[in-house]
Amino acid sequence: MMLTALSCSKAGDVRPENPDVIRFQIGFPETKASATAFEKGDAVSLYAVEQYGEVAIPLQVGGNYINNEKLSFDGASWNTDYTLYWADNPCDFYGIYPYIPSIGSIETYPFAVATNQNGEGYEASDLLFAYTPLVTRSKGPVSLQFKHILSKLVVVLNKGEQFEGEIPDDIVANVYNTVNTCSVDFTHGSVEKDLMGERKTIQMHKISNQRFEAILVPQNLERKTPLVELTMGGIAYLMEYSLSFRAGYVHTLNITLNTSPDQEMIGISIDVDNDGWN
Repeated sequence: MMLTALSCSKAGDVRPENPDVIRFQIGFPETKASATAFEKGDAVSLYAVEQYGEVAIPLQVGGNYINNEKLSFDGASWNTDYTLYWADNPCDFYGIYPYIPSIGSIETYPFAVATNQNGEGYEASDLLFAYTPLVTRSKGPVSLQFKHILSKLVVVLNKGEQFEGEIPDDIVANVYNTVNTCSVDFTHGSVEKDLMGERKTIQMHKISNQRFEAILVPQNLERKTPLVELTMGGIAYLMEYSLSFRAGYVHTLNITLNTSPDQEMIGISIDVDNDGWN
């Protein structure tokens, strides 16, 4: 789905017939962290680099044609505080969601996902990126198609044939041994795990008693360390599993509980699906 946006100084100053004013078509992934579309109040950081010849000019912290302009969604359209006009030459456009007021480094921007994602920390951990090169006014609106550049883990609990009753309401899911800090390169929309980062536990976002989600920094987790902990009825169950969390992918752990959680031992089986995070 695409949303057309006009850069304007105020709502009543929109002049779409003016070919000098930059317009935008903002494309979002099918899902953000906790929504199916951009919502009223969302904002992105917008950059544009004017290209003068055959040698490409890279995105920089400052000195670009457009520098970290706040592009905001009012529920119907996208707007900036000031009218943006086309450059004389083609421009490379970059978009970053969510809007970051101050970006001190373009190639090594420090970012961290929340360790408690069972609340606002879940969506705050989402990071999207868009890049469209060599756009001119003759091509019409600038199309910015955002993509996820982090990784997502989904835990789905299924009741096996021998499971009796319901999964307790007090169930909590945690991800173990993950580095939650990384370095972001906004010239390519890529992330690299903090090599000196501390391994931490991340509380997953509870969708229901049978579904939990978390946004993670892309990284490899070895089987020798616990991956997921389920706590229910006052008892914690640790599951070891090796998994390579890839940027822009959803990794789903389908966990089958084969016996009831009120027993001392609970039978657990795991099946994994890996899909693109649209």
